[in-house]
Amino acid sequence: MGFLTNQLSPQNFQDHLLKTLKVICQENVQQPDNQVTVVLAATPIEPVSVLITPLSFTAIVDQDKIFNTWELEITVTGATGVTETFEVTHQEDAVVCPFDLTQWPGQTVVQKHDVEFRIIGDPIVDGAEVTINFVFNYCLVVAKEVLVKVNGAILFC
Repeated sequence: MGFLTNQLSPQNFQDHLLKTLKVICQENVQQPDNQVTVVLAATPIEPVSVLITPLSFTAIVDQDKIFNTWELEITVTGATGVTETFEVTHQEDAVVCPFDLTQWPGQTVVQKHDVEFRIIGDPIVDGAEVTINFVFNYCLVVAKEVLVKVNGAILFC
C-alpha cells in the first residue's frame, strides 16, 4: 500500500529556523620567526633531526584579534637513534581580522585548515638544549552561529 498524497504539496510547506555558520573573517596566515627550545636528558650527538607535530590549538577572540595557543609535539632524534619527545605550548602573534568580532551576536567558531609547519635550518644544539626555528602557514576561518529562516517541507518517507 502506498501514499497517494504529494508530500511536496503547498500545505506541507512551513517556516523552519536552521542554525548555520556565517563566515565573518577568512585569512591566509603566515607566522614567521617562531622558535622553541627543549632540554634533553643528555647532550645529543649531532646531527640532530627534529619533527614538529601540532596536537591542538585554542583560540581567544578579542574584538578584531584572534590569539592562538598551540600544543606541539617535538620529537628530537640524535645521530645514535636516541629519540626524545616533548609536548610544548607555543603562543603565536595575534591574527587581525578586519571586523569587530564582538559586534556579532552568537557563538564564535574559529577553525584552521591546511596547517603547515616548516623547520627553518638545522636545529641549534647548545649542550642539552635544542632550539628549533620554524614557520607555520594556515588558513584561518572565523564564523558566527546564525539562524536562517527557510520555507520548506519535511519529507517523511
